[in-house]
Amino acid sequence: MPFSTRLKVRFGDADPAGLVYYPVIFHYFHIALEEFFAECCGISYDRLIADERLGFPTVKSEAEFFVPLVYGDEVEITVSVSKIGTSSAVFEYRASRVSDHALCARATNIHVAMNMDTRRATPTPDKYREAFERQSGE
Repeated sequence: MPFSTRLKVRFGDADPAGLVYYPVIFHYFHIALEEFFAECCGISYDRLIADERLGFPTVKSEAEFFVPLVYGDEVEITVSVSKIGTSSAVFEYRASRVSDHALCARATNIHVAMNMDTRRATPTPDKYREAFERQSGE
């Protein structure tokens, strides 16, 4: 079952045309990733980085945008994991407007487990791999 969280579109998220600027959608996806770690992995993302010296940066992203979001909209971001490798995982993100359930954007991001001290890939610890598996159905 995918993880989901809701966000409110803020005034500063929109461009001069009144639409949510596309890089903000990527920011929403990262907020959802942080919430995913807190809820599904039992650790806040900031503690993961600070205490365990582990991060999961995006190394590849593919996105599609369908329906614009505007200031005041509430958006539901769903997060699921479609593939798990030794040190990487493929996360699927979907952004839907809550009021009418319209799919506004989706993205597929490859995240790599990275040792924050060496800035190199490292095998995903079992406890996070297990949390990813619970979101993947694998």
